[in-house]
Amino acid sequence: MPSIIQYAFAAEALINIPAIIALLFFPTATLKPFLATPLPSIELNASATLLARCVGILILGLTPQLLFAYPNIEDRVGKRRLVYWTLGVGEAALIPLFLWEAFRKSDEAKAAGVWAGGFSRNMALTCAANLGVPIAWRIFVFVWRPQWFAGGEVKGKSGKRE
Repeated sequence: MPSIIQYAFAAEALINIPAIIALLFFPTATLKPFLATPLPSIELNASATLLARCVGILILGLTPQLLFAYPNIEDRVGKRRLVYWTLGVGEAALIPLFLWEAFRKSDEAKAAGVWAGGFSRNMALTCAANLGVPIAWRIFVFVWRPQWFAGGEVKGKSGKRE
């Protein structure tokens, strides 16, 4: 029977699929709600849509790691910690970036009294808060439930129980 961490790996991989599809195939529609400029006057440039697609490809590249660490096979169980560290470092690095985006103002923008960020303040704060959930989960597992990484009954490399 799968362990809690295996369910978490599978759920996280499944949650990534809509984000991958949206960022790769519908970058303009995906980005517009995040932008600080009012929607009727906004036109996303090619750089913004390319960047959205790059993020989609990065998520696509990281998602299989979750699936590869899912089975209770000896060589994969040991990789679960590494997968969680890798994902956690990226998420932890994004939180201050979104917070900086939420509170930054250029000198010109301050003088004009307008918003300087590319994302709206609320959307940048929402992104930072949404990343707090997986970070909190990863910390909880690393600190208070490290035994979950081992999973249930572990099978050898051949797939037989040991």
